[in-house]
Amino acid sequence: MPWDTIGHERALAVLRRAAEDEARLSHAYLFVGPERVGRATAARSFAQALNCVRQDSAAGPPCGECRPCRLIAEDKHPDVEWMAPGGLCDESDHRDHEGSRDIRICQVRRLERVVSRSPFEARYRVVVVDPADALTVEAANAFLKTLEEPPAQVILVLITAHEEMLRETVRSRCRRIAFGGVPRQAIEDALRERWGAPSEQAERLAHLAQGRLGWAVAALQDERLLIDRERVLDAVVSVSGGGVVDRFAYASELGGRFARDPASVFDALDVWQDWWRDVLLAAAGSEEPATDGRVDTRQAHAAQYGVAGALQALRAVTNVRQQLDEHASPTLALEVMVLDLPAGRAGDR
Repeated sequence: MPWDTIGHERALAVLRRAAEDEARLSHAYLFVGPERVGRATAARSFAQALNCVRQDSAAGPPCGECRPCRLIAEDKHPDVEWMAPGGLCDESDHRDHEGSRDIRICQVRRLERVVSRSPFEARYRVVVVDPADALTVEAANAFLKTLEEPPAQVILVLITAHEEMLRETVRSRCRRIAFGGVPRQAIEDALRERWGAPSEQAERLAHLAQGRLGWAVAALQDERLLIDRERVLDAVVSVSGGGVVDRFAYASELGGRFARDPASVFDALDVWQDWWRDVLLAAAGSEEPATDGRVDTRQAHAAQYGVAGALQALRAVTNVRQQLDEHASPTLALEVMVLDLPAGRAGDR
């Protein structure tokens, strides 16, 4: 069975060689790249390849059929650990942290106890930290001990879309594996051939995905993602052209939602970024089709705001994402974003 990840041939080649030749195997890896491009899928396939019991398979590991491969695919293998915000710890008074955006020191301490023991049944115990930039300062400091002195037969995989937020002492102890966006044609082909999408739908989703195969598959399987995207686009157009009152109302609504559902806010900011990227391309004279199909509105924004205005908006969106990642006040950070957008109608600001 080939690795389940689509695209990323160079990254997968490195991981394949490491899985097949212990001399090439590093104790820790850092998977770097945008959200939903296949990093977690690659980590799961890597864990399968390391622990597949049919190493003599003609196609090479993983076979996808043996007990370890099946258990890992189902996230049920006792020796493959995923550490994420809200995960378990051993503290009697807080065994889980529902709604947390952080990976806490108590989770790292639990992990240290887990990896100190020999694997239960696998050749390698694999620990995936996703996202690694969610480690608090205290958790990252504690995790350094495991990175510096990893137990035998333990492989660590750290996943991040924000490499710059990780401490240098963490990054320097990992082998960096880069994952870029998946080519549009590869996404379109995969949607048609693997997930059975009609050609027209596959083409549209591949265009909207901006290299994020995971997003395209999710949108194919749940049409609410596209409906939500259209609502965000309506808000982008309305807020960008509105006055201070409209902008502050939107920031307040999004900021209030952040505490309950931060993922939906980041998804909304993805749409904001896509929109202003399209406006920038149009203002610069590009004939690349818009990702959303709103050609007339995009051209109107390109004429109104120009290259400088589109760049200003993109910087505002980039800045708020960074501030939210750094745990700034959501409403305040979003208010700064909407104020930093280029001016809307004359006299609004």
